[in-house]
Amino acid sequence: MAEFGSTENIFWFWAVLLFTTPAVLRFRETPIVPMISTFFVFGFYTQSYWMPDFYDIGDWPGIIGVCALILGFYYLTGFMVHYVYCRSKSERLNKVGPIFDAWIKGKCYVINDEFVAEIRRLKMFEVAWDDVSRFQDGEELVISDDIEREPEILGEVRIHKDLTEYEIARKILEEKGLL
Repeated sequence: MAEFGSTENIFWFWAVLLFTTPAVLRFRETPIVPMISTFFVFGFYTQSYWMPDFYDIGDWPGIIGVCALILGFYYLTGFMVHYVYCRSKSERLNKVGPIFDAWIKGKCYVINDEFVAEIRRLKMFEVAWDDVSRFQDGEELVISDDIEREPEILGEVRIHKDLTEYEIARKILEEKGLL
């Protein structure tokens, strides 16, 4: 067991926490990546500061609390990076609402009379209706401006038929005479 409050060991905890943050932000399409990282970092926390007795029920609130704080750190840091990144990439989005929804849910669509946008965690694509050059209707409605982009950047909006946004986008395409 580590000394209580060992400075050298607590620095290891912070180093591992900060080192795992970019990976959690990049690969957070599913909740499994933050959970694995949380348990990994919690292991460094237990070695550096506090070794709980897992058989003692009185230590479980502390275990859950520390894991919740680590997970909260990932989500807060991730949202701040996502917000700053998407705000700087968008010409049309000026509200926090859709970016927050995309961060929590994993994907969000913004559809209005001027443009359509798909926002994911650390990925975003938006296109004005006037710039739409290709669309497909089927199981998914695919809308694109057909500009060549890097593979990591979204180049089209894909809305599945089961979503409410599908009918909204389809209606706007019909009104604009594109469909």
